[in-house]
Amino acid sequence: MDRIFLSLIFISALYGQNYSANIYGFPVAKAKFELRADSVKLKYETVGIIDMIWPAVNTYSTHFDPVHFGLKFFRKKIKQEDFKQKVLIELKNGILKWEDETRDLPDSTQTMFTLFARLTRQPYEILDTRWFDVDHEGRSMRGRFLWAGTKTIKVGNTNILCDYFRMDMEYVNASAGFLEKTDRLMQYASNPNATRQIWVERNGNRRIIQVKITAYGFPYDILINNE
Repeated sequence: MDRIFLSLIFISALYGQNYSANIYGFPVAKAKFELRADSVKLKYETVGIIDMIWPAVNTYSTHFDPVHFGLKFFRKKIKQEDFKQKVLIELKNGILKWEDETRDLPDSTQTMFTLFARLTRQPYEILDTRWFDVDHEGRSMRGRFLWAGTKTIKVGNTNILCDYFRMDMEYVNASAGFLEKTDRLMQYASNPNATRQIWVERNGNRRIIQVKITAYGFPYDILINNE
């Protein structure tokens, strides 16, 4: 019975969902977001005209502590135009490591991806206005969610009641990260001057229904696909 119970918990904490990304109403990418009990994976691929001009097929995978959501290790595989990159960053026993470089960080340090995992697991009362220490590829940041009430998002013919959040990110100091060059997603999404809005399903699986990011003048609208 214990094994069955644990299996049910695991199944309920696992889901994958597809998204479409648009700029000014034009499709630019498709993405798949997979959330498990202790990991999150994102894969996105450009589509349409953007795929002809700036093609990209990128994958990001983050493993974390299921209790405090602290980073265990982060992998990414980037194929963006002529730019290719493979990265593995690990956090263990207070040491963040990439190749031969290290940083001293608490094991409870978050990443941008573990913050999104928190959104699906914790109520807004716990998250609202609370700052979290964040590592972004070796650069120290902090992030928080500001709850702004509820809103109904229409996906196809379905109305979904959502918690509405704003997400703030800021640098802690002027130190550089591990990487001399990174991909567009990691550059744009972490920009402290970007505007981030997130709508999370209030009931059911607490799926992330919609994300809007405006960075470097580009308004990205990321919406869950029709079911």
